[in-house]
Amino acid sequence: MKLVFIFLDGVGLAPRSASNPFAQTPMIELRKKIGREWFIEEATLREHNRIFIPIDASLGISGDGQSGTGQFSIYTSQNGAAMFGRHYGPHLPSTLRASLRENNIFRRLKTLGKKSCYANAYSARYVKTTIDLRQAGKIRHSVLFEAAIEEDILIRGAKDLQREKAVSGDITNNWWVKTIGNTQEAKDIKIISPQRAAQHLVNLTSDYDAVFYEFFLTDLAGHQRIDVEKKDIIELLDMFLSAAIENLNEETVLLLTSDHGNFEDDSNDRHTRNPVPLLAIGRHADDFLSVSSIDQITNSVLDYMSKF
Repeated sequence: MKLVFIFLDGVGLAPRSASNPFAQTPMIELRKKIGREWFIEEATLREHNRIFIPIDASLGISGDGQSGTGQFSIYTSQNGAAMFGRHYGPHLPSTLRASLRENNIFRRLKTLGKKSCYANAYSARYVKTTIDLRQAGKIRHSVLFEAAIEEDILIRGAKDLQREKAVSGDITNNWWVKTIGNTQEAKDIKIISPQRAAQHLVNLTSDYDAVFYEFFLTDLAGHQRIDVEKKDIIELLDMFLSAAIENLNEETVLLLTSDHGNFEDDSNDRHTRNPVPLLAIGRHADDFLSVSSIDQITNSVLDYMSKF
């Protein structure tokens, strides 16, 4: 079996209400695939090949979940907030770096003989800046990016996008074209549809056992740090996720989750304590029904992948 893992930053499950952007912009295409809408009261799908359920992101610690400890918990199956003493973000606490090095999902998949891919494409400037900061002891990138560096997983860039062997962080390559499209690095990159980006993502399973992709615009929009309407992000995700499901073959499972709530609540720009989604589509997807918290995900992935 192959795995496509999609991480959405800061997307919880809330009731249908006037303050929930998913109530204003339904995910129509995804609903056709799973028969559910993106609300806590509809996260009740428990079928053999399809599940959509809420899981806990609070980790038994008071306060709102944060990205650093939340993502650490997802990618190690250790309770990062409990280990650190509180929720912490947006980046990985330095005190958890050693544990991430020893317990990250890339390393543990490798012990099973599985080959992993980090599908996100980053500009050369971002990678250099990030590595320079890292060497100075400052983690300013995602937890999965850090795990990829630790395990010598390829950090993909413009050439990989051009070869359709990576996916832009904004899915459609819009950032590359609008921001650095006139540079030598990105001169041949074109804006593509979310459906095509989804196909590129799933196609990576022809070369890898486990493919990981992270999407951060949801949390950035929730904090009002980017000038992008939530409606546009929801429509983008709707087309991308439904196309990813459409492109799955019978030997591939798609797994999606988040680290904390935020985007789903328009009443403020802070994180929430709402549960986050666990969406699994594919053969034996119901193996993930035992997951009730984000710190159980890596162990569940390993159990699943070890069966095949």
